Amino acid sequence: MKNAIVLKNISVSYGSSDILNNVSLSIESDYPTCIIGKGSSGKTTLLKTILGLVKLKKGKIIIKENMNNNSNNFGVVFQKDALFDSLLVWQNVMFQSLESENDNKLIIKTKRILKSVGLSPQDAFLMPNELSGGMRKRVAIARAISHDPKFLILDEPTAGLDPIKSTLIFNIITKLNKERKMTILAVSSDMKGAIKYFKQLIFLDSKRVHWKGKPSEALKEPTKLVGEFLAKV
Repeated sequence: MKNAIVLKNISVSYGSSDILNNVSLSIESDYPTCIIGKGSSGKTTLLKTILGLVKLKKGKIIIKENMNNNSNNFGVVFQKDALFDSLLVWQNVMFQSLESENDNKLIIKTKRILKSVGLSPQDAFLMPNELSGGMRKRVAIARAISHDPKFLILDEPTAGLDPIKSTLIFNIITKLNKERKMTILAVSSDMKGAIKYFKQLIFLDSKRVHWKGKPSEALKEPTKLVGEFLAKV
């Protein structure tokens, strides 16, 4: 069985305002998926709902995985990184295990994970304020994958980065999908990156999924709304 996130007719409201309305979709491990759409279309809310941070008004979310359930199914990369400024890089990466495992073991594991995201072993001993924006993103990814999650959720993983650093981040995401068989779900405003590096796009509009398909389909035969959106980015 493949890892998958299945949403069945979910709706979400903030107070009296509907944010998502009757959304149904399936995200599988073979298809790194990127959610696109206009501002305030519910993209980040959709991620938060999958993670259980936002309560469903109605509908159901089913998490399918090829191993038994555990408490560490999801790795999350937040838009603003959310690193702890008072902790060293290795302590940030291994934050979930600081109280339960030996420091030396955690440092060794951190160095191995940092290498997988293009950082050096010496970076493990830096403070977050010593990191560039691109390095902070990679540390955030390292933390997200430190417990070998089945699902990696990323909210605007290249926000604030220049094209070269953005390409590096997208390449890391692609590599993780291939090597670790992670189910990847991201929200991104970087349309060039979304089209080039993801196998499936989901276009949110008017509180629901308006279109879902391959990037090549979005470019060649878009719906009117998708075509208008892509023409403006």
